[in-house]
Amino acid sequence: MVTVILFSIPFCCVVSAGEQTDAEENLWVVGDVPEVKIGEDTTIKLHFEDYTGFNYTRWWSSLLGRILLHVIWPITIGYCQGGKEGLEEFKNAACLHSIEFDAYVEDNITGWHAIVEPSLITGSTEGNKANLTLKVRIDGPTVYPMANVIIKVTRKGANGAILGISYHKISLKAEHIYLLDIKPLKSVVEIFPGSSFSVPVEITNRGNYIETYRISVDGDGVASLFGSQLLTINPGETIKTNIQIHTPFSLFDLGTARKVEIKAYPLSSPENVFTAGISVVTRGTSLQFIPVLILIIILLVLLVRLLVQVVRIYSEPGEKRSKNLVSSFRETFGRIFSSRKIGAEKHKVMRSEEKVKEKDLQPSSDNLSDASPSKPRNLKKLMSKIKREEMKQKRKFEKL
Repeated sequence: MVTVILFSIPFCCVVSAGEQTDAEENLWVVGDVPEVKIGEDTTIKLHFEDYTGFNYTRWWSSLLGRILLHVIWPITIGYCQGGKEGLEEFKNAACLHSIEFDAYVEDNITGWHAIVEPSLITGSTEGNKANLTLKVRIDGPTVYPMANVIIKVTRKGANGAILGISYHKISLKAEHIYLLDIKPLKSVVEIFPGSSFSVPVEITNRGNYIETYRISVDGDGVASLFGSQLLTINPGETIKTNIQIHTPFSLFDLGTARKVEIKAYPLSSPENVFTAGISVVTRGTSLQFIPVLILIIILLVLLVRLLVQVVRIYSEPGEKRSKNLVSSFRETFGRIFSSRKIGAEKHKVMRSEEKVKEKDLQPSSDNLSDASPSKPRNLKKLMSKIKREEMKQKRKFEKL
């Protein structure tokens, strides 16, 4: 019975080796998987264990095992498997194997690289263990923050024949890189004080993750018209937006240069602040103050005119001086505050003149009975009376 078992063990191993597609090993990560750093190697510790099912080293350590490995089993397996071909297959299975490790990035993602050290283990058999190192590197910022590293394990026999292949997948992610490029399309802006204007800005996410940034404005007295705004930007994406800025109010500004900073920070990491500066020059008069300024100028002109007339009137005699002073005041300020009243008085005077003319022109019964020689004299009197009345109404109107 023992003899049968000794003869059947290598036969089973050889048959299994000929049919296998798996490398019959185990590979796992030791500890936590770290984030992959940008621009430098990130080391990940691995552990390898061989469980091929046939411990060549243990059989070779005894005299009986050596006889079986080199005399009895080769002859037996050679005959059972078809002579020389079966013998070669037995030698590949019943020997120390070489294990090759090849690491690559799934889908060949740009910027990611991976290798395993050591990449080859020789003389491996059942129960063999080894510590490996996976090194992963990212060349600069990448738009792919995550990747899968595949480790291909190939088992080879004595003559290099492939006995089995296994694949192990390790999911990795890059360290979180916050990098934002803020580019104002206007570096210098000149505007009136107390005004609002828009600055076009191009914002590019140079990081490796999708980020939501809060955009705000800070400067000497200036403020964002609508407060801060939020922008969600993909890695490598450029967004063009307009920043609304309001300058402080001033009656008149000869020209003040103000430094304005456009700030942005990710909501997930407020301590990472990115800035860009522009220069804002406020010059001139605020547009809000222009109507008030026009009114002040008009009032000043009227006041100067009144003062000139007052000075001129005070050089005249007393009674005439007081009358002209009142008339001058009415003429200067009455156009603004009493234009409707003066218009009504003028209309009233004109109506009175018309009534007087109509009354004077109506012939009386005495005039109709007079003889023709008296008509020229009465007509002259009537015309003289109308003329005096017109002069009287005219002087009255001028006083108003």
